[in-house]
Amino acid sequence: MIGLQSRKLLSEPGARAALATALFRDGGLSLARGARMAQMPMAAFITHVSRLGIPVITHDAAEVTSDMETLDQWLASS
Repeated sequence: MIGLQSRKLLSEPGARAALATALFRDGGLSLARGARMAQMPMAAFITHVSRLGIPVITHDAAEVTSDMETLDQWLASS
């Protein structure tokens, strides 16, 4: 990053988006940080990475089931 900034490479068209995309894909950045680095709204970054075939959500079936149960419990208590 320091080398990219010192050479002003991050100001090149598409450089920030490409770097943010690669870092998000490899797990180095969260979705929110990737969007911020790419200087895109979250929805635009989600669309961008999805079009490249990069999954935005990587939960397995057990995690999704657990999350849904937690949501149901939370909704029932509200």
